[in-house]
Parts: sequence; structure tokens; C-alpha cells
Amino acid sequence: MSQPPAVRNLKEFLEPVLEPGVKVLGYKSTFLTAPGDNYGSTMLALTVDVTSAREDEPEQLQLVAKMRPTSEEFLEIFQIDVTFVKEAALYSQIVPAMIKLQREMEFPEDETVDLFCRCYNTRVSLDPSCSKVDADGVMLLENLKLAGYITEDRRMGFNRELAEFILRKLALFHAIPIALRFLKPEVFESSIQKYLVKIDIDASLNEQTIRRMINVFGADLVKAGVREPLIKRILELIDDCRTRQANLISDETTQYCSMLHNDLWVNNMMIKYDDVKGKPMGLKFVDFQLIQLDSLVRDILFFLLTSVSDPDLDSNMDDYFKVYFEGLRIDLARLKCPNLSQFTYQSFSEEINRIAPRELYHIVFMLRVVLAKKESIPEHSELVAELFCNDNLVEEDYFRKLLSVVQIYDKKGWV
Repeated sequence: MSQPPAVRNLKEFLEPVLEPGVKVLGYKSTFLTAPGDNYGSTMLALTVDVTSAREDEPEQLQLVAKMRPTSEEFLEIFQIDVTFVKEAALYSQIVPAMIKLQREMEFPEDETVDLFCRCYNTRVSLDPSCSKVDADGVMLLENLKLAGYITEDRRMGFNRELAEFILRKLALFHAIPIALRFLKPEVFESSIQKYLVKIDIDASLNEQTIRRMINVFGADLVKAGVREPLIKRILELIDDCRTRQANLISDETTQYCSMLHNDLWVNNMMIKYDDVKGKPMGLKFVDFQLIQLDSLVRDILFFLLTSVSDPDLDSNMDDYFKVYFEGLRIDLARLKCPNLSQFTYQSFSEEINRIAPRELYHIVFMLRVVLAKKESIPEHSELVAELFCNDNLVEEDYFRKLLSVVQIYDKKGWV
């Protein structure tokens, strides 16, 4: 494996946000993530030697440095000049606005949203006048692994208990921007909405590559055992999804529009468990490069259909929807959100049926990534576009999952 990239000028970057008198002495770094576990960035674990505020023995800070991917291809695919800035704004602007609203509405302090890791500092370049993210662009974050948070196996997914725990947390994540939009529209626009720029994640792919990916997907549907008439309808719906994405068409603004994580799968969530009972007690969302303003139904469906391993997911979908909706209603009420009468389970169900067809492309094309064989992924942190079409990366669990998702869509009348 290659050497980790250097984090230059770390002393000048980190010291201003540490306690007065603490000095940075040096650091060591290693790659944080295994091949295939992160596709749009380079993640480093930093051990930073610092002097203590009391000027006795030196101490160590355990941090994560998030940098742009080293692959030129993925710099284009992930549109780093937009996505890096989105994530930096999440930590510097959006999270403080969310927490401030909760405190103003006298939300219990121990129930204040706690889904975000600490961000020490961010920069796009060593040149303060530069607006483009270069090789020295970096976010310094707390190391969640050392705080007891773990990432579950992406090929195993979450069981029902964990899924419901996450859905309740997701409801609060969505509820706060909704309340801000209704209560303080000017704050919502200046602190949140301006950063929720919609992008076409396929913009850098040429038409030939996209056609190849769709042809491979069509062949996958056949291998999965999907019947021919349904395959035709699915491919037509995929084409419609891609058209909407390419033209940056947003969902209609309803009461269910909020800030979306927009990439909420296993690897973008870290969980902390109780040492005694083994129950989930903490959750962090990570990787906010794709945040946007759209229907919250997209996050719910993407999470459920890419990351939940419930063998009875088909018959339990409505139960999961109810868990989420109950949490959303409770959180909106505690945030003193006006127009609460608009949030009925009937209107929520109608929103699901309206939005679900538009999320199919995102879900099914991500399944190849979620279920890729770890041992077949090259020794670097990025994934080249060819691998989205590489049959050596997937096994029977991928085809079973694909069939399950398609059958749910068919049964629900979403395709």
C-alpha cells in the first residue's frame, strides 16, 4: 500500500482551535479505512503529539484527517469542489444552527441532536484565496473509533433492533431543518439551504459508460430472476430517474422536504454499544458530501433497502415507516413546529408512494457497492468506475438483495 499523503502545516492549522498554550509537536498517520470502505475521500488516522495545557508531560490527540481522493477520475466523479465544501459547511454552519434551535425551544439537553462528530477545523487549500479544493484541503475530525464507535459489516447490514434505533435518530435529523424552515425561514436559508446544492453524481461519466452500467444492471436483473415484463418497467423507471437527476429536478416542496444525508448506508453510520447489555447507545452519521434539500422519504428508503438485513423486510416495511413517523411527529412537537396538523400518517404514506419511484436508481445502483466482495477490491481507498460493472465483485447475496428490492417495489406499486 502507498504512503499516506502529508497533512502540511498541521501546527498552524490545529493550534488555533486547541486550548490556549497547547502546542503541536508533530504527528504520525496511517490509512484509516480498508479498501472498498470509502470511495470519495482519503481517510487518515492521525496521532498528534501536543504539549499539555499544564506544561507537564506531552499528550496525544487522536484525530481523523479527511482529504480529497487521490484518483483524478474520482475527483471528477465526486465533484470535490462542491461536495467537500458541503461537508465543511455542515460542521461549521448547519450543525450549530440546528443545536441553537433545539436550545431555544427548550429541548432537553441530553436529547439534543448528537449525530455528528466533532470537527476541529477545515480548509480547502493552504492558499486562503483559493476556492478550489487541492491536495492540502483537509477536515480534522474526532476519531470516533477510539471513542468506542464501530462501523458494522456492510455486507451484513443492520438487524431490526438497530434499524429502528437508527430510524428514530434519523427522524430528529430531519425534524430540526423542517422546524427551522417553518419557524425561521431566513435562518434556514442562510445557514442551511444555501449549502444544499443539488448535483448530478453522474455528471462526469460519459454516455458510453452510463449505457454500459445500465446494460450490466439489466443483465443483473435477469440473473436475479426478475421476470421480463417487470424488467422493462424497471429500466424505463431508471431512465426517468436519470433524466430527473441530470436535469437537477428537485422534489416538490412539501412539509416533508428537509436536509437529506443522501448517502445513508452502513458505512456512513457508526454505532456505540452499551458494554453491559450490548444495546446501541450512540449513533454518528458521517460523510455529508451529498447533502441536499428534497423529500425525507429518500433517506428512509435508501437506508432501509441498502442497509437493513431483516429477512422479513418485505412484510415489515410499513412497521419501519411507522417507527420513523412516530419519532418525526414527537420531535416536531417538541420543537414547537407550526402546522403540525399537516403531518398525518396518511399524508406521509402518500409522500412515500410519490417519491419512492424517484429513488430506485440511487438504491439499486448502490447495491453493487454495498455488497462488493472486500477481498476483490484493489489496495486503495477509491473505487474506479470499471468496478461498478465488474461481475467478479459480486456474489449471490447481491442478486438476492436486488431481487428483494425489485419485488418490494413491485408489490408496493412503485414501479
